Amino acid sequence: MDGDVTLGYLLLFSALLGYSLLGIFHKVADRPQCRPNVIAAMLLFWGGVLTTTQVLVSNPGGLNVPPRVALIGAAGGVFAGLALLTFQWALRFGKISTSWLILQLSVSVPILVSLVVYRERLNLGKVIGVGLVLGAILLLWWDKRTEREKPPGAADDATHATPLAKAKWLPLMIFAFLANGLAASSQKVLSETFPGRDFSWQFTVSLYWTGFLFTGAVSLLRNGLPNRQEASLGLIMAVASVVGNVMLVKAMGHGVSGSVAYPIANGGSLFIVVAAGVLLFKERLTPAGVCGVLLGLTAILVLMLT
Repeated sequence: MDGDVTLGYLLLFSALLGYSLLGIFHKVADRPQCRPNVIAAMLLFWGGVLTTTQVLVSNPGGLNVPPRVALIGAAGGVFAGLALLTFQWALRFGKISTSWLILQLSVSVPILVSLVVYRERLNLGKVIGVGLVLGAILLLWWDKRTEREKPPGAADDATHATPLAKAKWLPLMIFAFLANGLAASSQKVLSETFPGRDFSWQFTVSLYWTGFLFTGAVSLLRNGLPNRQEASLGLIMAVASVVGNVMLVKAMGHGVSGSVAYPIANGGSLFIVVAAGVLLFKERLTPAGVCGVLLGLTAILVLMLT
């Protein structure tokens, strides 16, 4: 049993690495040559190709997915597609360091699902952690408001968007927060519906193809075929996304509880992506933004330890 849990934590570390690279390449893809909705479509398309290929190679009959697995994956795919589209658009108006923080704070959604639906034990730490999540989002809203109030001509290395456009950032991020949290909750639903059985690859096949058909296909029909940068970045992000999603499901299947797995995978990737935003992409944070990031990290740590 101890060895099984140890393997679970090794798988969880792999998920952390995948999610970190995904966040960094979301920022790399935030360039004029890359259209946000096409980037999201290519990520979902390549994710579907990769997971389908893996299932066919490892088990030719593996695509005979139980209906409930397909349904859970499809629900996750719809929410994941919406989260990806909204998040990539929001990056046009904000920083990766604060945007990725809000996306990762959506860890509170599957934790609430674990507590309410699956009756995992509630304690004061989880209540405090969720409260800190709300406080962090408030501080990041204040950070964005401070940016909008800068006098004309003031330097802003995070985005060249107008003050009016920047006002779109928080509503977009709140929507991405909720959609991403519901998508992540589908992983918990899968592990609880099929305890001791591993349908992680079949689940992700359903998730990526449903997400692509629901949001990506429409984007490609409206915007045309992807260019070389969009296709290659979508592939890189898909590899990182597949590693993160599959390893997280496998970790929970090897004895790591949902209330521990989500904070470690999301909290660790948050620290790495915030550091990349500040050190690699030269993003600046107001004092409110710094406090928001620290409060967000504290929230995830509290949720993880309790």
